Amino acid sequence: MPQSDHSGTKELGAFLHACGPLLSKFKRRQIFTIATFIGAVVAVFGPLIWGDPAWHGIRIAAGIAAAVAILGDKLADRYDQTVASLKFRESERSAEKAIDDLNVVLSEAIEVMFLTGRARDEQAKALRRTVARQAASAVGDGSRATYYTMRREAGGRRILDSAVHGTEHGRYDRPDRPFIEREDPENTIWSLLDRADEEPEVCNAPDEVYGVDWAKKKYDTFYTVPVKAKSVQLGLLSVNNASAGAIGGPQRSAVLAMARTMALVVAVIKGPVSLNSQQSRHRNVGG
Repeated sequence: MPQSDHSGTKELGAFLHACGPLLSKFKRRQIFTIATFIGAVVAVFGPLIWGDPAWHGIRIAAGIAAAVAILGDKLADRYDQTVASLKFRESERSAEKAIDDLNVVLSEAIEVMFLTGRARDEQAKALRRTVARQAASAVGDGSRATYYTMRREAGGRRILDSAVHGTEHGRYDRPDRPFIEREDPENTIWSLLDRADEEPEVCNAPDEVYGVDWAKKKYDTFYTVPVKAKSVQLGLLSVNNASAGAIGGPQRSAVLAMARTMALVVAVIKGPVSLNSQQSRHRNVGG
């Protein structure tokens, strides 16, 4: 159910909450339609074919079966309509929550703009924690979000480290393993950083993903987006959830907006001279 069991039971009633899924399955498989048709045929034409009184019980049973099938079909309709309504309301609530979480990030980003010097730098670091926390919150229970800061080695190879995590109920894992291009140049995370930030898609188990063994992961879906200002790569934001399909369109859009907000703040702090210098220096190696 899209809402809690208590809420679902209250709206559906105890019977439909318990039996509705089975009734809906029967309806989808046309079992009620077939039973109604057979029962009606037997009840109507039975006397013409089986006139012997011994068949009366069968005809009566067929009529009852047809009536029960009609009732089951109606109950299945009611269950499906109620569940659809619950899912729609939950979708609206989820989208509203994702926007609320984005607004928290935007508010914190605005605060950074009013600071200068060391205070601004420290608040920008704190913003990373806010971004990670709100990205996880936007997806909901069972989520973990991680913000990685990107830096380069002397030869231009990239490193994603200084991981900052945000977790929701049910998730306590906080891995701190960095991504080092020199050690794992084939990792698709580097090509993801090179692409536009709107390109990455949500990945769900059992999709084949480089370096991901779903059986060993605490999550079944994830969304990873680069944090970048034009072609200048600044970091990476990734959020995952224990349930496949948990990251929908509203959540994806909110997380992307959070990453862009973080990129804007870092870009303002770095300034145009630094950004243009980095863009020129690494133009041939992807930002």
